[in-house]
Amino acid sequence: MMGKSYRSFASWALIGLCFGLADRTAWAIDPALVAAAEQEGQLVLYNCDIGESPVQVKRFSELYPKIKVTTYVASCWQTYNRHVAERGAARPIADVFVSTDDVFMKMNDEGLLEGYASPELAHFPANTRPANSDYIRYKALLAAFTVNTDLMKGQPIPQDWTDFANPPAQWQGKISFYDPRTSSLAFTVLATLHQQFGAEGARKIYAGLKAMDAELSSSTPAGVTKLLSGEKPIMFYILTNQYGATVAKGAPIVFNVPKSGAIGTNFGVAVLKGAPHPNTARLWADFILSEGQKVVTSRAEYALRKDAPAPQGMPPLSTIKILPTDFRKALEDQKPLIAFWQEATGIR
Repeated sequence: MMGKSYRSFASWALIGLCFGLADRTAWAIDPALVAAAEQEGQLVLYNCDIGESPVQVKRFSELYPKIKVTTYVASCWQTYNRHVAERGAARPIADVFVSTDDVFMKMNDEGLLEGYASPELAHFPANTRPANSDYIRYKALLAAFTVNTDLMKGQPIPQDWTDFANPPAQWQGKISFYDPRTSSLAFTVLATLHQQFGAEGARKIYAGLKAMDAELSSSTPAGVTKLLSGEKPIMFYILTNQYGATVAKGAPIVFNVPKSGAIGTNFGVAVLKGAPHPNTARLWADFILSEGQKVVTSRAEYALRKDAPAPQGMPPLSTIKILPTDFRKALEDQKPLIAFWQEATGIR
């Protein structure tokens, strides 16, 4: 049985009509909060949603031109490490954080988050704010396979994660994969494969990548560049946001859900404890949970707001098979998992 493939993200305008994108009027935000935020006049955003941060900031600045936005955009663990270092030096700079479940769990455990109860939560499912947590999920992110279909025509393409444990010779030198030491999603993939297939099963997958001379890319966007150029026409995985933005430009790629399931995480938002500009931070959180959901959907991603439709050409999120990930266990096992990955891949 082959994994499910999805190709079309065309006619995004239909999404806009369903979700109000054609109407540039923003949802109403508490005027008192807007006034307080404009009085502060500055927002420092740390965001590891690398490709989407500029789009989000652009819309926020259109709505709130009196607020100057400064961003630090890097991988999720890099943004975490920078904030922790700044806080350790008693020089916290960031006001608000955008990151993934695993990073936010660690930040929550360390008491770094404020726990803002946005009024926009009324429009989201109950688990949007995880129990005993001070961050709010706002979009789902899935990792599945992709290939350059022009260059891989007539050749085998990945159908399940275990295919990489015994890869065909045609894949030699054609694969890119990613570093779990810096990439939150790469770490989630590593942890999930280890949890679901066991240590030996996961070891075979990463050893298969090594045997195929897979290239360790600095980020998934870098992998997309080599996917399109043909230098590396197979990506170990692509994320839904990167797939949507790429295929919308006419790229010859496919989103192929593995037979055993995609691997998923969520992007969330949190106001930082002791934020230098707490009102602009809260305003950003309200924005990303309201008007920002339109931005998410317009980029062919799965917004979590109840009234948000699935991306055009993709099924409802609830119908996609997703491998479960125990993020708490993943964090507890982070150091041995990284050592395991280094041993399996030979990367130091």
